[in-house]
Amino acid sequence: LGSAVQMAAFGYCLYLLWSGKILYGTMTLFLSQGTKLSSAFNALVRTVPSFLSTSVSARRIRDLFALEPEPVLPDDGLDRQASRGFTVAAEGVSYGYVPWQPVLTRADFRAAPGEIVALVGPSGEGKTTLIRMLLGLVHPDGGTARLVGKDGEVPLSADTRCLFSYVPQGNTVFSGTIADNLRIVRQDASDEQLVAALKAASAWDFVEKMPQGINSPVGERGRGLSEGQAQRIAIARAILRDAPILLMDEATSALDVATERQVLRSILEHCPDKTCIVTTHRPSVLSMCSRVYRVLDTRVTELSEEESARMVMDF
Repeated sequence: LGSAVQMAAFGYCLYLLWSGKILYGTMTLFLSQGTKLSSAFNALVRTVPSFLSTSVSARRIRDLFALEPEPVLPDDGLDRQASRGFTVAAEGVSYGYVPWQPVLTRADFRAAPGEIVALVGPSGEGKTTLIRMLLGLVHPDGGTARLVGKDGEVPLSADTRCLFSYVPQGNTVFSGTIADNLRIVRQDASDEQLVAALKAASAWDFVEKMPQGINSPVGERGRGLSEGQAQRIAIARAILRDAPILLMDEATSALDVATERQVLRSILEHCPDKTCIVTTHRPSVLSMCSRVYRVLDTRVTELSEEESARMVMDF
């Protein structure tokens, strides 16, 4: 609008100049003042989107401050029990992001130390919601979700989250060296511990061949690595953290079937006391799992050996 008014003023000045009603100096003065007015108008208009953006940001900050603080449990010595492992158990849990649309209904789940337990099912059926519940990010509307140790049990909450090593979907490798990426979770880890974690994640075979080994640089989001290599680096980082429960959410989706089985087998060999929970769309590794749970139609049900074998054959 400001440009249109400026062009109209310029055309009108030309008309007056050609008709002899004004001189060239008068036209120049008029146009310079019009430019200043146009700039002031544009600055005024630009305040509108700036004001809207600021108000939205302020509203988000108010929403953050309005969140209820996560419940804090008294110190029950959970860290001292970590070396003996924990069983993750959910019994009859129900949850829905909106009251009339449940995501989980009377779901049962159990994973014990030394086991690999799989969660399978189509996308959008509730696997990620169950993982959020295990991490204490959401809390069940009904039923119980708890962590069972040798000396008792506690409900899953923000305090139990530190006992999980979580490998999410997608690439979580940052710019820096491979050693830098691993030491994010343990700043004081030695090179020998880094190599041991890489071996446990079946990543040492390709890291060893890199020019500088664990000190080889990688780019943002793992530039310079394949997607499968980046996933194994992320798994090695979770193993290095040495939490009693390893939770992998589609963390091997970029691996072929043989490498995926090799990674899980290596985790069992190097970390026999960990509780390992994996979500997958590919049933090719189900034969390695102690139990398989299917998430479908808001229910979480344990599959029998025959049903698991049938899924593998269908795949």
